[in-house]
Amino acid sequence: MTELFSSWTLIRTSGFLGYYLLTLSLSLGLVQSLSILKKKKAMLLSLHQKSSWYGLLTIIFHIILIWQDQFVPYSLDELFIPFFAENELLFSALGTLSFYLFFLVALSSDFFMKKLGFKKWKNIHFAVLPAWILMLIHGLAIGTDSSEPWALFIYSFSSFLIIVLLFIRITDNAAKHQSSSRKNLKC
Repeated sequence: MTELFSSWTLIRTSGFLGYYLLTLSLSLGLVQSLSILKKKKAMLLSLHQKSSWYGLLTIIFHIILIWQDQFVPYSLDELFIPFFAENELLFSALGTLSFYLFFLVALSSDFFMKKLGFKKWKNIHFAVLPAWILMLIHGLAIGTDSSEPWALFIYSFSSFLIIVLLFIRITDNAAKHQSSSRKNLKC
């Protein structure tokens, strides 16, 4: 029973849970403005925002657990200053940078969107893609379970899902743009 709640198990679990929630948030963000889901947009937006903040809170818990871990100790500087960690310098930094990018996007979306204006906000919001990729690389490279078949399935499936949803989103946006261009030509 103590192994179930060991520091190592909680660090791994919180890392995967944070990855899941932020992948869910990104997925919901990609589909919320699709034409076929127009009637579900408000619900999808709410789930998108909630999964983002829950994911960030889970990652904060993950960071606190790493800070308190005795087996591979990290100082606060190593956790919050990219490229400062002695253990896995590059991959630890990618996790830190990913967290900062996700946090910036969530903060700007929920608290500064009106002040920034739509165009600046949208440009900042695009940082979720590099943030997600950095998080994926961090998890694959530094995660102790990353070579396990179930972990590889999670990473592979989520990567495939994000790529497919990006393609669908781009295709849907292109179709909307083409449709509005045709309407403008008729006027």
